[in-house]
Amino acid sequence: MKKISRREFVITGAMATAGLSLLPGCRSHTPLQGVHIGVIDLNTDIGGLGKTAQVEAVSKASEIGFEGLEVTFGGPDDDGMLLLAYEDRQQQYLEAFQEYGIRAAGTHMWVLHTNVLKDPNDPLGRHWVEMAIPVTRNLNTEVILLPFFWDGELKTRDEMNYVGDLLSELGTEAENHGVILGIENTLSAEDNMRILERADSPAVQVYYDVGNSFNYGYDIYNEIRWLGSEHICQFHLKDNPHYLGEGEIDIREVLKAIDEIGFSGWVNLETVAPSGDIRSDMKRNLEYTQNVIDTL
Repeated sequence: MKKISRREFVITGAMATAGLSLLPGCRSHTPLQGVHIGVIDLNTDIGGLGKTAQVEAVSKASEIGFEGLEVTFGGPDDDGMLLLAYEDRQQQYLEAFQEYGIRAAGTHMWVLHTNVLKDPNDPLGRHWVEMAIPVTRNLNTEVILLPFFWDGELKTRDEMNYVGDLLSELGTEAENHGVILGIENTLSAEDNMRILERADSPAVQVYYDVGNSFNYGYDIYNEIRWLGSEHICQFHLKDNPHYLGEGEIDIREVLKAIDEIGFSGWVNLETVAPSGDIRSDMKRNLEYTQNVIDTL
């Protein structure tokens, strides 16, 4: 079988997700066409809907006005299964997405904060990712968020190299399922590129968290442009603990950069609720984001 290039894989997957054909001249110049705004289901202290791994998050996301929901796997349970790996749980989500008219905006592997991928002595991290790949495709979405924070933070070149090699192996399986492994971490764009180059798989890309990267001191506006849509599979948009547009991050410049690289896919809000009212604050941040897009 012919091995496709990273760029071919990314373009084909993004266009398929958006329901578009690869015909010459079909791209519009409308700002951020092909970008969809979703939200995560995690607890509110992280910046989500407060419905971690709960099917009820689908209706909540829809009622606020989001186009999609990033779903956390949940678990493992006493039987050694991630909750979302059960077929009946997947069916519940699929039925909810159909009922409320939104889509899965990727999946999230919170379990990797416990079984970290950088630890060669803990095989469970790899096991969970292998379990998650077909499940993510079953939900009709393509990006799995692989977090590298806290005990899993990548601090040394050896750790980065080890993870790059591991992702090279996992990337083959992800490719076969049409799934992308999105790495989110504390690293610079340059260090992330080193991991991607070592993995050497079009199914391994950067899940770019705007708030995290800004807080670690990186030039997010230039990093987004430097990495480009070829290497970024998805975004988290936030400026916690502020409302979007009221903190230090220039959200307009972020969205302008996303537009300039021709990104198509999900931009998921991971915003906290300053007032304590999740629905109201999420709606406020969503409307602000939509207004910026409309006026770019």
